[in-house]
Amino acid sequence: MSKSMENTARKRQSETREAAIGVSARAYLSRGSGPTLANITVDLGGEYAIKGLRVVQGKDGPFVAMPQRMVKGEYQDVVFPVTKEARERLMNTVLDAYEQALEQTAKQSEEQSSARGMNMAQTM
Repeated sequence: MSKSMENTARKRQSETREAAIGVSARAYLSRGSGPTLANITVDLGGEYAIKGLRVVQGKDGPFVAMPQRMVKGEYQDVVFPVTKEARERLMNTVLDAYEQALEQTAKQSEEQSSARGMNMAQTM
């Protein structure tokens, strides 16, 4: 098999594997003040977990910050998507998880308020 045929076969195999990997995320809303809105854990195909992603409030709205470490005085991403498509899929999954966490928190607050109102009505 020629080198170009091997590279093509390897590329197809890689693309097939990427399509088969499911990406899911869990958001933990931040309670403190500051730009971090949520801490995120990402699950890749049920085989790998990545901790340390954050949803951060930027001047143009929330964005996803990847886990980083300091190297020679500057921060470098430790984990990052290699392709544009993988980056978009990861960012969409993370931001969706963040929005779901916000909705769930709002729903819980609403239920607690409703329960408090019922308790106050019963005591009167």
